[in-house]
Amino acid sequence: MDIFADYHIHTHASDGQGTVGDKFACASARGLKTIAVTDHGPASIIFHQNERKFAAEHADIEKANRMNSVRVLQSIECNILGDDGELDVPLGIMSRCDILHFGFHRLISASYVRRAPRYFLVNGWGLAAARREEDMVDYNTRAVIAAMKRYPVDVLCHPCHRAILDMRKVCAAAEELGVHIELNEKHIDTMEECIDTVLESGVKFILGSDAHATRDVGRFDKVKSFIAAHRIPPDRICGLGVEPVFRDKSALRAEAASRGEGGKK
Repeated sequence: MDIFADYHIHTHASDGQGTVGDKFACASARGLKTIAVTDHGPASIIFHQNERKFAAEHADIEKANRMNSVRVLQSIECNILGDDGELDVPLGIMSRCDILHFGFHRLISASYVRRAPRYFLVNGWGLAAARREEDMVDYNTRAVIAAMKRYPVDVLCHPCHRAILDMRKVCAAAEELGVHIELNEKHIDTMEECIDTVLESGVKFILGSDAHATRDVGRFDKVKSFIAAHRIPPDRICGLGVEPVFRDKSALRAEAASRGEGGKK
């Protein structure tokens, strides 16, 4: 499989290792055309993006892109905060991203847990059986679809990892809005039970190694096996057979500018 992109990579701006330059060098050595830097949103415990680190990362990305070898995109891995679809990233940061990733994460600050305790505690720390409770699945599904409608998000990260979803409903919304379903190297096992449902839809997939260590950039051993086992057509996989089309961010940037929260993209 001729993989040409990795759309989910972490640096030391959150809980990853190494700099943008390190990731760029590894991607270049592996023959990738595009990578996306996707450090964690501000609700994440301890290791997360903030305005200062985001601006510094942006400068590093601009420097890397001047080398005209690997295209580096800037994103942020937003945390879903509840079933109203709110994400934890300030509009001023979000509006400067090339792509927007989002998903459920359990390691977030207590102030956010208090807003939707069952969402984070049952999904994040409850028994496997409890995480499959019908009302919890409904809640999780509403949260994901609401976020898709509220923000121009592009990538649903590691779907069904801890927070189980009704993937038929999620895929219907994702296909309509142009949101990609991630094939995540670290968490590809969470797709096993729902892949047939996802394939029945017309949704596009996107490749993400979720690399935290630089050596893992562009490594997709598990994903390659998964693609082959389930016979996923390459022309549905962004980063393998097709380039992604990301959602228009102009309205988001206009809103940020009207609030005085915009900045250099």
